[in-house]
Amino acid sequence: MKIRIAFYKSQLNKLVDLVISGWTWFKNPNTLRTSHVEIGFPIDNEWIYFSSTNRGDAKGTRWIQDNELLKNPERWEIYEMEKDEEYIKSRIEMAEELCGSGYDWWGIVGFIMPFGKLNSKHKWYCSEVCWYILTANWMKRISPRMMWRKVALELNSDMVI
Repeated sequence: MKIRIAFYKSQLNKLVDLVISGWTWFKNPNTLRTSHVEIGFPIDNEWIYFSSTNRGDAKGTRWIQDNELLKNPERWEIYEMEKDEEYIKSRIEMAEELCGSGYDWWGIVGFIMPFGKLNSKHKWYCSEVCWYILTANWMKRISPRMMWRKVALELNSDMVI
């Protein structure tokens, strides 16, 4: 079975995208210009994605269907990773437990603070929660660009879209 990691390519006409991908470029040069990440699972014969967002009605962790997330598929770079059924089941359960958690604004502020100590272990930003679901390890200050580097270059994954 497979899971998917979907990276949103920063749009040059969106200030928030440019700030996120631009600021995190310093520690991650030569990486995809990305500002958001989702982790996807095959549930009931369709792809459902999990992440944390500060946009729209959902302010924090939530599930979103493939057709909603990928309204503009050209804006996404998606990787697949082969995982066994037990792994996938356990990761879906982890996501279910975290679903509805708030957005980690302090964690985002921590990216720009010297020696960033700000972070909440009860709230999440996108790459933080996706990395946690993917690896079962919490990592402070993992940006979408850093996660892309780890998924695309370091882990065993294949680009699908």
